[in-house]
Amino acid sequence: MSERRQLVSLSVLKSAMASEGFELAPAARREAGARRRIWEIIGASHCSIIGTCLTIAELRKIARRTGFLGDEARYGDYQIHGLFVEKMHDENVVARAVQKHLDTKYEGAIRKAKALGGDDALLAYWETAVDNGFVPGAYWALIGHPRLTSSVETRIFGDIHMMSHISGAAHRGDAREVVEARREKAEIARRLANVIGERNDELARLRAEIGRMSVELREGRALSAECESLRREVDALRAEERSDETLRELAAIRLAHADLREDHVRLERRLERLTAKEARSVAAEPARSVPPTVASEIAVEAEPRECETDLCGRCILYVGGRPRTVCRLQRLVERRNGSLIHHDGGMEDNRAMLGELVRRADAVFFPVDCVSHRAVGAVKSLCESHGIPYCPLRSASASAFERAIETLGAREEQA
Repeated sequence: MSERRQLVSLSVLKSAMASEGFELAPAARREAGARRRIWEIIGASHCSIIGTCLTIAELRKIARRTGFLGDEARYGDYQIHGLFVEKMHDENVVARAVQKHLDTKYEGAIRKAKALGGDDALLAYWETAVDNGFVPGAYWALIGHPRLTSSVETRIFGDIHMMSHISGAAHRGDAREVVEARREKAEIARRLANVIGERNDELARLRAEIGRMSVELREGRALSAECESLRREVDALRAEERSDETLRELAAIRLAHADLREDHVRLERRLERLTAKEARSVAAEPARSVPPTVASEIAVEAEPRECETDLCGRCILYVGGRPRTVCRLQRLVERRNGSLIHHDGGMEDNRAMLGELVRRADAVFFPVDCVSHRAVGAVKSLCESHGIPYCPLRSASASAFERAIETLGAREEQA
């Protein structure tokens, strides 16, 4: 018989060759700084990777997708774990599928650990992950790290190994808790029987109470007939009041008619402003034939800030915001040939004035971070009923208001 050779683990062989200056050359040499693939990791780490970073449900899913086990339902959890560990020693379809799944699942952890270098930084990252309960992601991010040293690898592998022992001890404690839970279940069952007896007594009492209330219900039917008679009398009185309601409705219609006339006048003024603006645009057409350099000099002399929108006399309503910025917003609007009116949303100003101010405005702006919800609802309802555009602002800053003004002008020019 041939002499039996002594088996040596790959991790020990790798360490011995590294100490002698040798290098293990993989079949396809990885680029400098690239992560180690799972089949390039030597030693007992495959078992801990499969057991820590993947669930049994994920392993079964990968097995079905790759056709690894055929009918995977006939294998137990332990068998599936062992078969996957064996497949990780070399590059194959199953190993590549596991590699892809782990890289996708723990992409964030890999990205955070990518720039780490040195034992101190790697160990600090690992300890933080253990404290925060993010062990699987950190373990996969470090076990394939291109700058992982043997000392750090030994440390994190040892932590994972001890965690498995602690988990087993906790499982034995759970078994004792199950026995205790059974005893508590028997006691709860006894108490439940007592509660059921008390419930039956209570049901008997409630049945007697229902009988008494049935008698009272029959007596109440007479009262119901009397209520019906009173209801008919009330209907007759309401019929007499309908003439008065008709008069009030007529008055309301007249007020609405007056509001519509005001809206008609306001829209006519707005149409005149737009017509004047169009005429100015048509008159400016010949200026396009002037050479670009001369035209730009003329534009700078005529309008120092030609990027600003011309509001053409429009009235802007600003609801809410901060009092110290309102004056600045008024100057901003006046500089663009417009006017601004302000309502604080009902804090000090009368909320009833809001409807009148909305009817006077051509557009309404309000900062959502500095106005009450009730005021926002009232503004939206009033603007939609009068057909007035409104624009919610992200903040109460002057820059947000200025951007909204420019956007409003751009939309009208496109229209």
